[in-house]
Amino acid sequence: MFHRGTIYKFLLLTIISCLGMACKPKDRTEWFIGQAREAAENNQFQKAKLLLDSIRILYPDDYQKIKKGKKVSYEIELAEQKRNRSYCDSVLKVRQASFPEKQKNFSFQHNTAIESVGYYIHNGHIYHGNNTQRSYLQFKTDSYGRYYLTSYYCNTYPIEHSKIRLQASDGTYCESLDVPSDGALNYHFKDGTLYYEMVRFNQQKLNQLIEFAHMHRDKELKVVLVGKKRNHSYALRKKDLDIIMDGMELSFVLSDINRLLEESRLAQAKIQYLKQKIEKDSIQ
Repeated sequence: MFHRGTIYKFLLLTIISCLGMACKPKDRTEWFIGQAREAAENNQFQKAKLLLDSIRILYPDDYQKIKKGKKVSYEIELAEQKRNRSYCDSVLKVRQASFPEKQKNFSFQHNTAIESVGYYIHNGHIYHGNNTQRSYLQFKTDSYGRYYLTSYYCNTYPIEHSKIRLQASDGTYCESLDVPSDGALNYHFKDGTLYYEMVRFNQQKLNQLIEFAHMHRDKELKVVLVGKKRNHSYALRKKDLDIIMDGMELSFVLSDINRLLEESRLAQAKIQYLKQKIEKDSIQ
């Protein structure tokens, strides 16, 4: 079975080849090169590459013609990478400009003793006076935009929970995957008459839980901690839900910034490589 993209490429190459055959001159190399450069000037880089591929298809044994087409393909690829870098840099400026507003209610914390990266945590979930002796969900994101949800449990009895279930008032719900206790990031202890449990869920373990919360943010949501000994439920406070939603927006910005930086660096590396190839070919 052929992929649709493969069929499209085959048909386009066939049409291009037929157009090339219809040209009067016996050597159609210059025609393909001229058409490819024109396509590239219009930012039609895929079309330009297919036009140059036609030279290799029509003249499979002519090394000089193939080499000529290859040299022009470097020039077109260089133009494409410059376009990509310019686009990444322009969007990057926009996302970086939005970062201070998204980050203003978050503080960056980094415990170098146990973790290699730091996290942005909402100020409302940092100060102990707001969170002592209560069960709640704490959102945090690292500098790369990878986010986590930590379930903090406090009560007079243990439940040994390893899952979170969010349940909307209409009966629909979403449940995380299981995260067993590991004694490090996920652990429990007793302090006097109170039992404390902390379980951290990464994006994979959350299993669309955040997306579910966003879809039902206008409804009353209930958190159900699924435990080994018993379950425990409580109402998700609107303030906590708003913090999670704000954290997701910060996560998206950080993720975009890192992705665009990487794409810009990759484009720049390709630009340097292509410039060297073009310079080398011009000397030979």
